[in-house]
Amino acid sequence: MATRRRKDALDDESRAMIYEGLNLSELGRLFHMDHRVLVEKLHGVSPSGKRGSANTYKVHEVAPYLVKPIFDIESYIKRMNHADLPKMLTKEFWAGQRAKQEYLLKAGDLWPTEDVIKHVGELFKLVKMSVQLMSDAVERQVELTERQRTIIKAMCDGLLSDLRQAIIENFSEPVDVEEDEEAL
Repeated sequence: MATRRRKDALDDESRAMIYEGLNLSELGRLFHMDHRVLVEKLHGVSPSGKRGSANTYKVHEVAPYLVKPIFDIESYIKRMNHADLPKMLTKEFWAGQRAKQEYLLKAGDLWPTEDVIKHVGELFKLVKMSVQLMSDAVERQVELTERQRTIIKAMCDGLLSDLRQAIIENFSEPVDVEEDEEAL
């Protein structure tokens, strides 16, 4: 009894092209590309195998060289990790990062750490003074019992202690450069 072939079953030639790779002629037909253009775009790309005497290339390996990206290249480069850049672009990357920092610093969007610490310290002093005066203000408006005074003082001291601890923790953690760059 003869077996019926499924409509979507691959023939041997198609299976070989998908799993073993395509030669330059097949790639040219697949990507509607002239042989000379194809050879130029694949210059430096190593073949993945051979079929007969012809070099073969896996489609998923050569497609990025042959197809124009459908995404914005600039946004892709911005999302790239600097370690993925070619060695010859590393110096330019870091020079660009430095120029970006200088621009943000002059624009007021980037602050030196010591300035941030100074300003946060000033804010903490203001909050501390306001919280300490708060219990006195309550006392002037309403007569408090000794227990109520103790509770308010403990709550104010707890607030100041928590705030102080949060400031210390936030300024003592090492900053991850990659996370910091993403935030910019």
